[in-house]
Parts: sequence; structure tokens; C-alpha cells
Amino acid sequence: MAELDPIARIRSDRAEARKLDDPNADTCFLALADKEGSASIRTLVLRDIADNHFLLFLNQSSPKWRIIQAGGSYELLIWYPSMQRQYRIGGGVKVLDDEFVQRNWLRRPRGSKYLDLLYEHTTDQSSFIESRQHLVDHINRIRAEYDVDEIEAPNKVAGLELIAERIEMLDLNREDRIHDRQLFILTGAGWSTKVMVP
Repeated sequence: MAELDPIARIRSDRAEARKLDDPNADTCFLALADKEGSASIRTLVLRDIADNHFLLFLNQSSPKWRIIQAGGSYELLIWYPSMQRQYRIGGGVKVLDDEFVQRNWLRRPRGSKYLDLLYEHTTDQSSFIESRQHLVDHINRIRAEYDVDEIEAPNKVAGLELIAERIEMLDLNREDRIHDRQLFILTGAGWSTKVMVP
């Protein structure tokens, strides 16, 4: 049976989470599995939700980028503790075009821009470095050399659209303590849903 649009619900919940100062309002958790089945998970900033697309920015030097480019699979988890509501999202992946990435990079926080320059000119993301002080020294050199408000995004900056084709919602905030769990599947006619046993 067709019911409410889960994307509209996620967007509404995200707006409410921001009002409630929920620490997860602008983050998500990206789980990846490579072709050999090795799994990994990390916390990322959820940049935007457009239609059924969830936008993330990555660096092409990162292990997560390599997994996705090699055809690994993903699941995105959104968890709002202030509302006790969780969404698990799966589907396809599309690389964002360079022009979109360039426009959005200009709005990124300065600290993130300095890291992108570090990945571009010094060392890959997730590589090892001698000490935290060495990292700070590298960042300070980049700060002295570049005005990040005046330059374009480095070449390795990339963006992804995670295209939702399946969304599982779990609502733990029920007075009767009987959790509400539903699976939404995107079909040619829109979203269909099935109720699941929590």
C-alpha cells in the first residue's frame, strides 16, 4: 500500500532535529562494503537532501572513495536521538559534476578547505603521519600559503549523490513501547511501504 513519502519525513525530522539542537541533525553514518565483503563505517556531514538524493562530499584520496569507485555497496544511516528515530537508506550512487562541487566547496568551513588542500598537496586522507603536531604544522603552512576564500576547490574534492531506492524507518519514540518499523521501496508509481516487526 502507498503511504507517506519517507523523504518528506526525513526532511521534516531533520528540520525538527535542528530546532532541538540534536547533535546528529547535520551528520549521517556511511557504511561501506568492498567487493571482498570487508565492511567499514564512518560519520560524515550530510550536505543536502534533494528529491530522493542524499548529498555527501568526499576526497578522492580517501578509502571510502576508492571503495565506491570499485563498485562497493553502501548503506546510509540517519539517527536523530532527540526524536529516537532512525533511517537506513540504500540504493544507487552517482558522482556529482565538477561545477556543482566547485560551487558548494566555496561554502565549506575553512578547516575543511585546509584539509582538502592537505590531501591535494601533502598526503592522502587516512594516511599515517608522525604526530599530531606534524599535522598542525602542515595545516599552518597551508594557511600561510593559501587564501581559501579566493581559490577553487582542489582536483581531488568530489561529491556523491546516494540515490535512495530503499528506506527503512524505525521509530522508537512510542508511548506504548511498541516500536514503529516500516520499509519503503521506490517503484515506478512512487513509494510503497510495508510494516515490519520491530
